[in-house]
Amino acid sequence: MNKLTTTNGGVLMKKRKYHLDPGYITIPDANKIVLRILRIANQADQTHYRKILAGAKKGLYGGKKYGERIYIVRKKDIIQYAEELLQEEQKRLLHLTVAKDLKEIETHKNMPPINHVTAEKIRNSLTFLKFHTIISENVYRNGEQLLNMRLEISKFKAT
Repeated sequence: MNKLTTTNGGVLMKKRKYHLDPGYITIPDANKIVLRILRIANQADQTHYRKILAGAKKGLYGGKKYGERIYIVRKKDIIQYAEELLQEEQKRLLHLTVAKDLKEIETHKNMPPINHVTAEKIRNSLTFLKFHTIISENVYRNGEQLLNMRLEISKFKAT
C-alpha cells in the first residue's frame, strides 16, 4: 500500500511500504526513531542515518540486505542503540564529583561560588538522572549533599 505524505514544499509524495520481516524496519525509519528518542529537532539530520547504514552493512543492529539496494535493521536493536546514546549524552551533560566533607571542597580553588538559580538547575538535573535510573539513589543523595555544601560555602564567602 502507498500512503500520501507531504514534504516541506507541500507536494504530495507516495510513501512506499515494504513487506519486511517481522520486527525489522528500513534505515530511514530507524533514523527517525533515533532522532525522536534523542529529541533532535532537525528531522533532516543524516548523521545517525549514516552510522546506522554503516553498521547495518557490517551486520550490526541485526542488519541485513533487503532486495538489491535496501538494508533493514531490527527495531528493538535500534531502540536500544538510541537509548544508549541518550544515556551517554546525559552522563556527559552532568559530571559530578562527590566530596566527603567541607575541607575537601575548600581545597578545590577552581570551584566557583554558585547561586540559588544554578543550584536549582543542578538539583533538577539530578532528579532527572535519578528518575531515568542513570544514577543511583546514593549518588543522588551524595550529589544533593555536595550541592548544599557548595551553597553554604557560597553564602559564607559572600559575607
